[in-house]
Amino acid sequence: MDSILMGVAKAGIKESGGEDLLIIKLPYTCESHFAFTTNYFAAAPVIYSKNMLELSGYKVSAMVINSGNANCGTGQTGYEHAKMIGEKVANLFDLPKEEVLVFSTGIIGKPLPIINMLEGVEYAVNHLETLDLETAAKVISTTDKFPKHSFCKKGTYEAFCFGKGAGMIHPNMATMLAFCFTNAKLMPVNDFNELLESTFNSIDVDGCQSTNDSFGVISFGNLEYSKDAYETIYHVSKEISDMIVKDGEGASKFIIVEVKHASIKTKAKVIAEAIATSNLVKTAMYGCDPNWGRILAAAGSTAFPIDPLSISLHIMDIKVYDKEPINFNKEYLSKKMRDSNHIKIVLDLKEGNMSFNYRFADLNHEYIKINAEYTT
Repeated sequence: MDSILMGVAKAGIKESGGEDLLIIKLPYTCESHFAFTTNYFAAAPVIYSKNMLELSGYKVSAMVINSGNANCGTGQTGYEHAKMIGEKVANLFDLPKEEVLVFSTGIIGKPLPIINMLEGVEYAVNHLETLDLETAAKVISTTDKFPKHSFCKKGTYEAFCFGKGAGMIHPNMATMLAFCFTNAKLMPVNDFNELLESTFNSIDVDGCQSTNDSFGVISFGNLEYSKDAYETIYHVSKEISDMIVKDGEGASKFIIVEVKHASIKTKAKVIAEAIATSNLVKTAMYGCDPNWGRILAAAGSTAFPIDPLSISLHIMDIKVYDKEPINFNKEYLSKKMRDSNHIKIVLDLKEGNMSFNYRFADLNHEYIKINAEYTT
């Protein structure tokens, strides 16, 4: 971390007047993998950064991230603003413009205060210090209740990550920004895809996909890539993605749904996602209601068939359905759900050996309040 620098500034975006602009300066040109939202209404910085990565061959030397304004739905002007910001950083650091990425997060539809942004960029570049994960996470936060950062070391391998996200969380990708750094050589693309699938693409807060979500793994070291290197990167990515769910706007429960013994992994994932994104399931979890009917109805709503006369369902280790309804103590299970912030749901399809875990948040009054008042 000592060789990675950051600069922060107040660009006048956040109403709080707090720091809302972050610049990351890498020690040299680094290899990377990045994934972006698949939303067709993608923000200007997403389009700009994707273009730069293609030009550079996914080489990165610096990044600039602002919070409080998504620079989305801002027309051609929005793209020009992203370009101006990226090129300003490139000029100040004397870098090729294609090696500087631009990211934004916040309210959709408002143009960036570009003069303030460019002044903020200059200030941040002139006030560099060693990267501090907590500070970086705070600067890029919007509705987050706490900063999200993680560090892992295994032998000589290190990985660290900072990110943000609380609302508009749904693949593909899960809505957030997250940047992971490793001192190992860059992982193969297949491993990156697997990492993404099992972390940021298997979480949900509200079923709403973002216009700005971006995730990157950046290699700044020369250690040979290995299983231990992957595990450190996975650890920090999983921690950040879990934090996003736990910080879901208004969330009071962190729920894991495991679909196991499916015939193929895709089936397990699709059914798990159907359960995790069901508003009926989410509200039942908020009410600590062991309403197994809602869970199984969601499970049966996909293109993949399930057999009601074969499956079983557990909620917090209590069997509630096994080929037919089970006579269980609903009051006891409801109390068990109330007494914990974590709820585990396990659906056994009893047809194969593939499984998938999905993590999601409950849905309650506070979420509605936050989002009803978001821009007003």
